[in-house]
Amino acid sequence: MEIIPGLEAVPADLGETVVTIGMFDGVHLGHRRIIEMAHLEARELGLRCVVFTFDRHPLETLSPGKHPKLLSSSAQKLRLLEEMDVDLVLMVHFDRAFADITAERFVSEILAGKLHAREVVLGENFRFGRGGEGDISLLVSLGAHYGMGVTPVPLLVVDGEVVSSTAIRKLVEEGRVEEAARRLGWDYMVEGVVVRGDGRGRSLGFPTANVEVHDDRCVPANGVYAGEAHLEGKVVPAVIYIGRAPTFTHLHPRRRIEVHMPGWEGEGLYNRYMGVSFRRRLRGEMVFESPEALREQIARDVRETLRGF
Repeated sequence: MEIIPGLEAVPADLGETVVTIGMFDGVHLGHRRIIEMAHLEARELGLRCVVFTFDRHPLETLSPGKHPKLLSSSAQKLRLLEEMDVDLVLMVHFDRAFADITAERFVSEILAGKLHAREVVLGENFRFGRGGEGDISLLVSLGAHYGMGVTPVPLLVVDGEVVSSTAIRKLVEEGRVEEAARRLGWDYMVEGVVVRGDGRGRSLGFPTANVEVHDDRCVPANGVYAGEAHLEGKVVPAVIYIGRAPTFTHLHPRRRIEVHMPGWEGEGLYNRYMGVSFRRRLRGEMVFESPEALREQIARDVRETLRGF
């Protein structure tokens, strides 16, 4: 998979292409269907397929502070696209200048001018251009002038609901990670650096790695989850706690993600990069009458986690 880091890096000799466009946050099953259709169209035409996406959510520029938490980092999104055997990914920086491009300029200068798009494959609700002024019907009209076909793809429905990044974020934030996975096509995962904690897990007999995740990532609801830890090519079962340790007197100022890997005998984890995926929620956050009661519950959580592997 080739990555083009911005519109200014698009090669002049790119040749004709098939293009699909979107934020593709989470690269969920609905996104995959659109991308796969674009890929198939490109193969039939003997052209390369360009996945046109962004390095940040558009609302981060349009409404700072009001943009949603992301289901995937840019690096994670690129890995998911690579797994789909995508030809080219155009990663565009969504800034104010890009946001101000009109629908007509977007088609003439970018789709036709830079990408030489012969066909554009998009979700049926696609909007583009300044203020979202353009829709599929306008794209069909503008594209006809450049000999550019447009294929709208119906939205995917699972369990009676349209699959969307917005709906999946809600499921994740409610702790419904199994339902989220059915729409994503993969177990939801966050990534971050292992930092020093207070050592409380070790004192209870269940040492944990404290994973510091970027604030812009969507994190599951407080509670305990069965999942996996992904560390430098190794994947091992993990019991994951998210919360503020309410059993103890001093609540932590922010939510923590603590990962216990039963039987882990590897080297020190501090400052190493770890991925944490969530298979199912075992329970919500609880307050225990004593450290011993908490220790007994953690032991049950570990047994329940390992039972699923």
